[in-house]
Amino acid sequence: MNETAPVRPTWWLYVLGVGLMTIGGGIFIYTLWHGISHVTDSLVQVVVPGESELSLKLGKSYTVFLESQSVVNGKIYSTTDAVNGLECKVNAVSNAEAIPVGRSAMSTTYDVGGRSGRSVLEFRVPQDGSYRFACGYGDAGSGPEAVLAVGSGVGERIMRTVLTSLLAMFGGFGSGLIVCLVTFVLQQRSKNRPIAPNPAPL
Repeated sequence: MNETAPVRPTWWLYVLGVGLMTIGGGIFIYTLWHGISHVTDSLVQVVVPGESELSLKLGKSYTVFLESQSVVNGKIYSTTDAVNGLECKVNAVSNAEAIPVGRSAMSTTYDVGGRSGRSVLEFRVPQDGSYRFACGYGDAGSGPEAVLAVGSGVGERIMRTVLTSLLAMFGGFGSGLIVCLVTFVLQQRSKNRPIAPNPAPL
């Protein structure tokens, strides 16, 4: 009497699952590292008290970050003292129009590449053009030097980096794990399934 052995999932499905998990984990690590390490690339640093002329565009919300640790032109800045009384103004270069500057609506922080900062102010401009960004202590007199960084989209880039890396993790690593688990379950079922005898020939 001949017996037919049950068909079991082959070992290459485990290889496929582990491969998917490896690829997903690699994309997760690379995306997270690359995105976070370049999150400050678009920020313009300004040592204050001082000013800088910025080229800004309509439709973007610009955030001002106070950097507690920073490096500008090879000089290290560490803002451990309070900068109470520091005032910042934004004016259009073309007509000296004053642009309203307010407190940052969202709290955004970063700590990468020897730089760490937190959002403190934000503003919008009425049209594309050059604007003078100036900060000083005004009536408060003097105060410590500090570094401010001005730019747009930092919070969005951080969120996009995190979401993309998580999608890579769950898409690649998660699908690979599912393949391995399903393969294992099917193998266990095939082991416990009784072997049906072949019918006797007539």
